[in-house]
Amino acid sequence: MLIETSYKDGDTISFKTVAGEEIVARLVKKDTTHIIVKKPMALTMTKDGLGMVPFTFTVSPNTDLEVNLGTIVFIAKTEKTMADQYIESTTGIKLK
Repeated sequence: MLIETSYKDGDTISFKTVAGEEIVARLVKKDTTHIIVKKPMALTMTKDGLGMVPFTFTVSPNTDLEVNLGTIVFIAKTEKTMADQYIESTTGIKLK
């Protein structure tokens, strides 16, 4: 069975870790054992609803992070509204 991915390098992706964290990030590259992402943000509930916080606090947000595919439950292209919010949050660029 051939499975085609709906995302490509440079896309905003969402992935869920085996620990249950849902992460939104920019996909730099994917190979057979790892994904490399930039500016990962973890989803969290706030008093105002769903929000995003940095996935890691001790590493520069511009660092390419290598994530082992063995720790990921799924990867998918992020839904447009959430992807736009992610872009605004990580770049300061306001999208329509």
